[in-house]
Amino acid sequence: MIKKDFEFPNYTTEMLQILKEGRVLLVGKDKNGKSNPMTIAWGSIMYAWNRPLFVAMVRSSRYTYKHMEENNDFTVNFLSKDYKDALGFCGSKSGRDFDKWKETGLTPGDGRFVNGTVIDEAFINMECRTVYKDEMDLSTLEESIRNLKYDKDKNDQNVEHTFYFGEIMGMYGHME
Repeated sequence: MIKKDFEFPNYTTEMLQILKEGRVLLVGKDKNGKSNPMTIAWGSIMYAWNRPLFVAMVRSSRYTYKHMEENNDFTVNFLSKDYKDALGFCGSKSGRDFDKWKETGLTPGDGRFVNGTVIDEAFINMECRTVYKDEMDLSTLEESIRNLKYDKDKNDQNVEHTFYFGEIMGMYGHME
């Protein structure tokens, strides 16, 4: 099926629902061109600085963090419920230990607008370029959220997110 370009804010309500369901893969690409998909269920689609943005949250302990730090471009890929197993794998296994493309059978493709990797099977691909990033300061986060979501990890280290504000350089796809 041919994917058609569409403009922000078309389909943002639908995309936020799919994000909430955990059917989104963030793909970062490192300085050597190796890409890694990571399942996400937290993020935001917004408009700021006169630009459409996707805000991706990545913990520094994640393999994808290295990719996000080495390349300002990333993609956000929305998948149907048919890809439950691939989403589960990409959300529970590290790219340090597995080639997620090989293990899931997902097909990487070159971005149209950025130096990033898109997922061919996604019914919406969003290509982003980081325009701002910021590390969380847990001391400023509301206590109940901090206690519930940011307890110490297994190595007794905090696991804050870095927020990557990516300007949406292009979106395309076909709605389910």
